[in-house]
Amino acid sequence: MLFKYKAKNKEGEVKEGIEEFASQVDLARKLRAEDFYIVEVEQKDTGKKGFSLKKAGSLDINVILEKIKGVSLEEKMMFSRNLAVMIESGINLTRSLDVLQRQTKSPTFKKAIIDIASQVKRGVNFSEAITSYSKIFSRLYSSMVKVGEATGNLGETLNILAEQLEKQHELRSKIKGAMTYPIVIMVAMTIVGILMMVTIVPQLEKVFNDLGIDLPPTTEFVLLLSNIIKKFWWAIFTSLPFMFYAMFKYFKTETGSKTLAWILMHTPVFKTLVKKINNAAFSRNLGSLISGGVPILEGLEITSDTLSNFFYKNSIKNIIDQIRGGGSLSMALERYPHLFTPLMIEMIQVGEEAGKLANLLDKVAQFYEGEVSDTTANMSSIVEPILMIFIGSVVGFFAVSIMQPIYGMLGSL
Repeated sequence: MLFKYKAKNKEGEVKEGIEEFASQVDLARKLRAEDFYIVEVEQKDTGKKGFSLKKAGSLDINVILEKIKGVSLEEKMMFSRNLAVMIESGINLTRSLDVLQRQTKSPTFKKAIIDIASQVKRGVNFSEAITSYSKIFSRLYSSMVKVGEATGNLGETLNILAEQLEKQHELRSKIKGAMTYPIVIMVAMTIVGILMMVTIVPQLEKVFNDLGIDLPPTTEFVLLLSNIIKKFWWAIFTSLPFMFYAMFKYFKTETGSKTLAWILMHTPVFKTLVKKINNAAFSRNLGSLISGGVPILEGLEITSDTLSNFFYKNSIKNIIDQIRGGGSLSMALERYPHLFTPLMIEMIQVGEEAGKLANLLDKVAQFYEGEVSDTTANMSSIVEPILMIFIGSVVGFFAVSIMQPIYGMLGSL
């Protein structure tokens, strides 16, 4: 993607240019290495022409997607990083927010920043103003900002938040990238299977009927499945969105969340990855909160809210009760060896004894983020043999089901 940008450093030196980067995060990272922060940024047209719904008079697809997905981690990271630089440079908060809302491309985020700036001008604390936008700013974010305001280190706190959001963005990108290959293979296999069911299998059924062959149960099952798809394809495809929506809503419930977490934690390929992801997220979020000045019990409560895995959320609630009863964090974690690794527990114990828990949690987070990166990079080589076995089994079943009656007929001649 091509970006036109304008950036400044703390001395007021302005830098402008048009450069190509994979994302806006990469542009910000490159400028940050040169001690510049983005003032304005615009994604330029690369010259490729294509059909545009907006030009055709329809709704802008980007607006629709934004409403579905919400404000991206990338935008929140850029907001936090730039706001930190401006505050540390001595620019007051309301003016900083005014500058940031002008450079923000997301309409939803722009409206939120304008309203937050308006509240701040009326005397409302920044941390209190952002709590009214809980879908954009998490409880972790607002809690750390509140501590930053109280200690007078808002700029430093925002830098910690920007770093945390950047790591979260990188982790999500790697996981999505790792899942793309198996999903594409499964979708392609499903399409090929449906085409076979509606084109080839009906022709074979006609041949079997003409020959009057006695069909085995497996062949009858394949023919029945083919007839169902042929006759009710419209009902199947119409019901798919409702089925996906029902599954989505179910997995949002406590029972559904528990079921999904159990499946992921007992699937051979994913169980190790799930453990590493949650250990990394736990360490990163709790470490950021403690380094920002949030008390450990409150930090654990907020960290529990940031995790999506049912068993990790539930275990943290029990860990909080154990710490309230006088136990240490490392001792409480030892009761959950199936969730938290021995390495992580030992590092936390050292951090508690040395009085450097936040630093050690950061090191644990870095280690497991690296482990997740390595695992996702090799995911295709891990998943490919399993997919091949699964595809081979399905193809073999259909091949045997179709060929069995033919061989049976030849054997009776």
